[in-house]
Amino acid sequence: MASQMVTIGKILAPFGVHGEVKVLPYSDQLERCYLLEKVKIEGAAGDAYMHVRRARIHKQMWLLQLADCHTRQEASRLKNSLVKIDASERLPLPAGRYYFDEIIGLEVYTVEGCYLGRVREILQPGGNDVYRVVNEVRHTEVLIPALEKVVKEINPAENKMVIEPLPGLLD
Repeated sequence: MASQMVTIGKILAPFGVHGEVKVLPYSDQLERCYLLEKVKIEGAAGDAYMHVRRARIHKQMWLLQLADCHTRQEASRLKNSLVKIDASERLPLPAGRYYFDEIIGLEVYTVEGCYLGRVREILQPGGNDVYRVVNEVRHTEVLIPALEKVVKEINPAENKMVIEPLPGLLD
C-alpha cells in the first residue's frame, strides 16, 4: 500500500547561484524545515524524491539545498513544484488544530442539520482563516470565518464540519 503524501510547501524560485530553492511553506511552523531529510518534488519537470542537504529560514520562507541540484539553472526547473513528505512525518498539532488537507473536502452543515456544501479552499486574508464552502448542486458558495463562535465541530474522521452561522452569513 502506497504511503499518503502531504504537501508542505511550493517552490517559488531559485535562490542564489548554487542550486538553492525558495519555498513558500504551507505551515506556520517554520522551524519544521530543519527536520526535513527527504522530500518528494512534484512538478512540470516530473516527480522525484530528493534528499535535503541544507535547510534554513529566510524572510518567512524556506531555503532548501537539495541533493542533485547544484546550479541556478537546475533549481529553475523546479519552480512551481510542490514539496511533499509522507504523512507519517508530520509534526503533531495541539488538540483542536488541523492541517489544511484535513479540513479541505469536509462536508459543512449548520447546527440545524442543513447541508451547505464542501470546504474547497482555505483563505488567509489576515486575522483568521476563512473556509470557502461550495455546494455543487445548488451552485452556491459561502465564506465561513474560522472562529470558535462559528465553527462548532470539525470531525475529519466523519468528514464533517458543523457551524453556527452569524446573523446574515447565509443570506
